[in-house]
Amino acid sequence: MNTLIKSTQKVNVLKENDVIPFFDVLKANVTRSNMEMTVIFLKVTVTDLNQNNVIEDLEEQIADFLVSEVRNTDMLFKLEGSLRWGILLTQNGEEEGNAFLNRIFQLVKNDYFPSKIDSTFTLQGIIVAVKNDQVTFEDLKDKQFEVFNELSEPWEIEIVTSFKAQPLKRVKVSILEENAIFREVLEMTVQKMVIDHFQLETKVFSDGYEFLQSDWYLSGHTHLVIMNDILPRKNGLNVLHTLRNMANQKKFIIYMMTNRKSQGDMNYAYESGVDEYLIKPFDLNLLQAQLKRTFARL
Repeated sequence: MNTLIKSTQKVNVLKENDVIPFFDVLKANVTRSNMEMTVIFLKVTVTDLNQNNVIEDLEEQIADFLVSEVRNTDMLFKLEGSLRWGILLTQNGEEEGNAFLNRIFQLVKNDYFPSKIDSTFTLQGIIVAVKNDQVTFEDLKDKQFEVFNELSEPWEIEIVTSFKAQPLKRVKVSILEENAIFREVLEMTVQKMVIDHFQLETKVFSDGYEFLQSDWYLSGHTHLVIMNDILPRKNGLNVLHTLRNMANQKKFIIYMMTNRKSQGDMNYAYESGVDEYLIKPFDLNLLQAQLKRTFARL
């Protein structure tokens, strides 16, 4: 099978080009799951060439060694050129990557590497943390060449964090409230919030009819709706039913404000699709705390 350079019972050593589709799939989940992906790059430098074909033999032995040390959930791949490898950690961050490299380095330094070659070599490593789904595999390759060229000492480990910055996720916020003063207070409360990785775009509406007549709610962006249950022309429950009957209704996060305190009203609201139920009067600090918890789950 051309995809594989070497096959063992534990993991396969992939070619560079064949790891890219796996990288792209994992990268797409980085921002959605708010997780971190880590890629390790490993460079071997031979310091004493005493045999013919030492590079080829050493590459084979290092590949066997790395296969024995990585987990079956990781992806080990050979980079183009001599004596360079990469490891895609599918379930760990940079801290675990650093621990892995330190362990590998200690094993080699302490002669636990089963070498059959009468030559010495040193290692250098780079750990790249990825939390941005816009980065490409080529970006990582270019970065590792740049960083390796800057490393001056053997056994150095460099952590690259330039790909951790997440792109801002656009979220629409609609506030539906008849009372002009309270509507402005809610708008200011939302606009003062600073939430990492999110860009909030806020609009206010005095009733449900005005909101539904706009095209503001029709885009595919995540949409937070904070609305009163009683509104002129179309009330909050009418709006709720309209939004929850849309094909892409899961994009809506709906906060219902109300004076109704009965258990029956609350049950009906939640069963109809409300995400949060706010009984007036409520503390604006409580609203902010609930909103932060909501954004933390996105």
